[in-house]
Amino acid sequence: MADAPPAPPPADDKAGPSADDVVIRVTGLKNSFGAQVVHKDVNLEVRRGEILGVVGGSGTGKSVLMRSIIGLQTPDGGDIEVLGENVANLDDDAAKDLRRRWGVLFQNGALFSSLTVAENIEAPLREFFTLDQMLMDEIASYKIAMVGLPDIAGMKFPSELSGGMRKRAGLARALALDPELLFLDEPTAGLDPIGAAAFDELIKLMRDTVGLTVFLVTHDLDTLYAICDRVAVLGDGVMLKVGTIPELLEFDHPWVREYFSGPRGRAAAATDAIEPKATDADRDAARAIEAGGEGLTADAGVEERG
Repeated sequence: MADAPPAPPPADDKAGPSADDVVIRVTGLKNSFGAQVVHKDVNLEVRRGEILGVVGGSGTGKSVLMRSIIGLQTPDGGDIEVLGENVANLDDDAAKDLRRRWGVLFQNGALFSSLTVAENIEAPLREFFTLDQMLMDEIASYKIAMVGLPDIAGMKFPSELSGGMRKRAGLARALALDPELLFLDEPTAGLDPIGAAAFDELIKLMRDTVGLTVFLVTHDLDTLYAICDRVAVLGDGVMLKVGTIPELLEFDHPWVREYFSGPRGRAAAATDAIEPKATDADRDAARAIEAGGEGLTADAGVEERG
């Protein structure tokens, strides 16, 4: 009687993601500005459906990494693949098609100051499609509601909005084309704690409801604890470590230890452990205050917070 076939080896929980699961792959990235070397060998994989936080000390090239991935910075060397495409090998038409599949929220929203919020949201629609005005207005109205802004926001100019509302308007524009990928550069910078927490919840809600993959550059420890599935740490010209926060807490590197285990890191960890979280009523009240008290009233429509 023939011997039974050997049992398959046990599954390796630490096996890397499959090719289909990796939506961004950076290999051997090099960036420099004159004699200043920012990246000398950066390697990173971003998995489909995750919120990846990117942190590092000042000058480590967090924003440069994001700009390299989205094609605003030409690296000195290395390979970047986004959604299965090597970005360096694309012709103009293919590169434009790829850009249509991601959205970007830059620091401070980066809205066009001479356009209303609705017109800002319609700008990428005009770039990539030929649509009638009524349809673009409907899409803009839908995106405004999606990010929690009141209808009246669409008629306002960026200067008439509070900081938190400008961030939401910038997010609405980033979502205008229903992207698969969302890039965020310091999205909670300059927001008060309530506004920052509300924005974090909005990002997580967008990921959970529409299946976004989020690449998030931040210094905000509260954001890392609240919504990030993994965190990538840049330093010394390389990617020092990519992992969950518990894994990073065990990583033996002086900057990582100081960042996550210092006073602010301990405070963020303690805050994340406190229950209960904000209720729906709390969030509704905060939005009402933001809409009525931070510069979006029917009468004035100017920013009240400094």
